[in-house]
Amino acid sequence: MLVTFPHMGNCWPAFKSLCENMGADVYLPNENNTQQLKVGLKHSPEWVCFPFKVTLSNFVECLENNVNKIVMATDCGPCRFGFYYAVQERILKDLGYEFDMYHLPQGDLLTLEWADFLRSICEDKSYATTLNIYRTARVYLMKCQLIQITEKLEGKTRCYEKNKGDTTRCLKRCVRMIDDAKTYSQLRKTRWKIKEEFKKIDQHKHNGQALKVGLTGEIQVTLDPFVNHDIKRKLGELGCEVHMDLSLYDWMKHKFHINFHRKYVEYLSKTHKKIGGIQLDIGGEAYWVLGEYINWAHKGFDGFVHIYPFTCMPEITAKSIITKWYGDERFQLPPAFFGFDEHAGEAGLVTRLEAYTDLLKAKKEKKNGNS
Repeated sequence: MLVTFPHMGNCWPAFKSLCENMGADVYLPNENNTQQLKVGLKHSPEWVCFPFKVTLSNFVECLENNVNKIVMATDCGPCRFGFYYAVQERILKDLGYEFDMYHLPQGDLLTLEWADFLRSICEDKSYATTLNIYRTARVYLMKCQLIQITEKLEGKTRCYEKNKGDTTRCLKRCVRMIDDAKTYSQLRKTRWKIKEEFKKIDQHKHNGQALKVGLTGEIQVTLDPFVNHDIKRKLGELGCEVHMDLSLYDWMKHKFHINFHRKYVEYLSKTHKKIGGIQLDIGGEAYWVLGEYINWAHKGFDGFVHIYPFTCMPEITAKSIITKWYGDERFQLPPAFFGFDEHAGEAGLVTRLEAYTDLLKAKKEKKNGNS
């Protein structure tokens, strides 16, 4: 049995361990790229979200390499993501591919439906014991946490590196270390190795001049460097200390109802009801994006970058509210918005980011001069 899943940034070691520890052989899709994307664009509805087209491209690549089982996460609620797996399965079978599509339910992980899913991908039922499922889930969550730690360190380090590219190379080494660690005890040791790897990077002194920028948005667009044109790296190289709370681990904790940070930003959105704060999950990450904006504004951040699929209505709703808040001077945190699809250009993105960071630097210098 050869199993695969979509490629989403640096999350692949966690997904890979989830399948391998249940006795499945894994085909790892290539990193998302322009050539591969052409297939997804050809067979996807034009109006559909960009992540749909990217993940469909992954699946075609895998099916062409004799994969016979596809795992696709799904969710309940207003977002179109909940329909991805069913529509993609129909498209691929209409193209003549023979395979089984497994949907991984994540509406509420406390229902333990995910345990039934793990049993379903086991051909060797000796792996389907409750103890092995517990061990598999534990390793998976630990890998998710280490990926989050790595990406947070990446965002806070790149703007200080003396040799351009050191942080990116360190990130890739750490992701490989996470993949190589197979047991919980090995992963605990890896946690300290990751921190040591980032400490080895030759850095300029933290003189307080770096811009503190919050980065958030729809999860797939935010976590995959190909989809967002590596915006996190670009911001870092422009002198921004990038803070990003969104991660696969953040999402898993939310679905287990133990994500207190998300509960806090939900509270911030709800308590600003009179000026347009969203009161419930309307799809995408819109509910939490508003809370993040308020939170980072209160913390005195210099900038806020919101990224999303071009046609994502929930994220566009959040964008409209934040634009009004800033225009009405409710908050003093300058926002920048970037919608991504197959037509998004690299040069235009770089130009906008350079202009945005120049404005942030001028604003910070003016503020420091007046203080």
